[in-house]
Amino acid sequence: MAKSNATTAKTARNAAVSAPVERNMPELFDDRGRTIPWMARTVHRLYDGNAQKILDKENLAIAYWYYLRVLAERGELNQLELSKRVGIASTTAVPALDNLEKRGLVQRTRDPNDRRKYFVNLKPEGKRLVDELMPELTQMIATSLDGITPRDIRAFWKVMHQIEHNLNQMSQDNSVVD
Repeated sequence: MAKSNATTAKTARNAAVSAPVERNMPELFDDRGRTIPWMARTVHRLYDGNAQKILDKENLAIAYWYYLRVLAERGELNQLELSKRVGIASTTAVPALDNLEKRGLVQRTRDPNDRRKYFVNLKPEGKRLVDELMPELTQMIATSLDGITPRDIRAFWKVMHQIEHNLNQMSQDNSVVD
């Protein structure tokens, strides 16, 4: 008979706690057996779901929003850099950018020094869309923080930045995350 998720999580939690290297580690599992990456993914999916409801008003997929948001913050980027900052493979970016370009939200121009590369920037309609949607998306995020003190938010950011730093050190690769 297969073990339940709760039994599996409990076994993993007990193994982590009993391992000699792990003994002095902070609590790796919450009371429901979830790890920090698991919880981060759950929260990310909840944010995406709530954001998608807002973006649906403009018939814009959350995946496309990430491109617009990065371009609004960073300005013109080459297609590879944009893909890295969005966290999507550059081959996956092509159909997304095709769609955004057809909608008149972004523009791609060839790099004059290397015809294989493209630069991507927001067109006025893309900027208008970001400017229009950003306040409502920001309000959704702010509402999600109800009941959390400013001190706890500062502690949260400190912890998240340290985790990001640690993971970047571990990865030793060229990945860019915004």
